[in-house]
Amino acid sequence: MPAAGESATQRQADPRTETRSTEARWSGSGLPLWQEQSFPHRGSSVSEARKFAVETLSAWGVRDRLDDVCLCLSEVATNALVHAGPPSIGFRARLAISGPVVRLEVHDLGPGRPRRKHPSLDDPSGRGLLLVDELSDEWGVDHQHRLGKTVWLTFKITDPGPRTPNRET
Repeated sequence: MPAAGESATQRQADPRTETRSTEARWSGSGLPLWQEQSFPHRGSSVSEARKFAVETLSAWGVRDRLDDVCLCLSEVATNALVHAGPPSIGFRARLAISGPVVRLEVHDLGPGRPRRKHPSLDDPSGRGLLLVDELSDEWGVDHQHRLGKTVWLTFKITDPGPRTPNRET
């Protein structure tokens, strides 16, 4: 485990696709302040991202809003896979915690900005960002990248648990 404030990258080979990486920044308590993982462009990446969120938040002792985070991650990750770019590009998910706030970020290389739709009752899609808007406390889009964008969401938690690391600068 790296020292406080250092980051570590772990590479895991996936025989079905390209290499996937996981990276984390560690706190003085030995718990990560943030954890991120890259996912390839395939349908199972959305469920793998949810598993990543459950494992990360559980390790931090966060149980409050877990369902909200996972549902929003599913919606934003699906948007990244469907709308962001060529099939060879996936997305990167990052979770961070600072006191009573969990921040979720999904980065993809696609252009543009996600837009809320107003689907009719008969439309089979178009409700994802409506759910994100309802379930997260805040959300937005960061275009401060050379390529792509990051959709970010925050969730205020009522009980961060005894093992939640404090934010370090």
